Amino acid sequence: MTLKLVISKKPFDVMITGEKREEFRVPSKWIESRLFDKKGNPREYEFIQFTNGYGKDRPTFTAKYKGFTKEHNIKREYSNGLKLEGNEFYVISYHF
Repeated sequence: MTLKLVISKKPFDVMITGEKREEFRVPSKWIESRLFDKKGNPREYEFIQFTNGYGKDRPTFTAKYKGFTKEHNIKREYSNGLKLEGNEFYVISYHF
């Protein structure tokens, strides 16, 4: 099974270079429905597919899904100017 997530250009750009190796998602009903089954157990995925935006000719890449954690007080900065800061995130790990 493959977890499919849409991301914007700045995160996509640093993910395909290998600089950013985790996806950060603010807790919400939507992401929790992807990460947990109806009983509250973590869903099992083999792969994760990232798509840059919406539309017909959008770039994508697929990587090996490595699970997720819930973390607090996250602060990251990347070479292309992308900054990420927040109190609570689901941190989704993957590798090529």
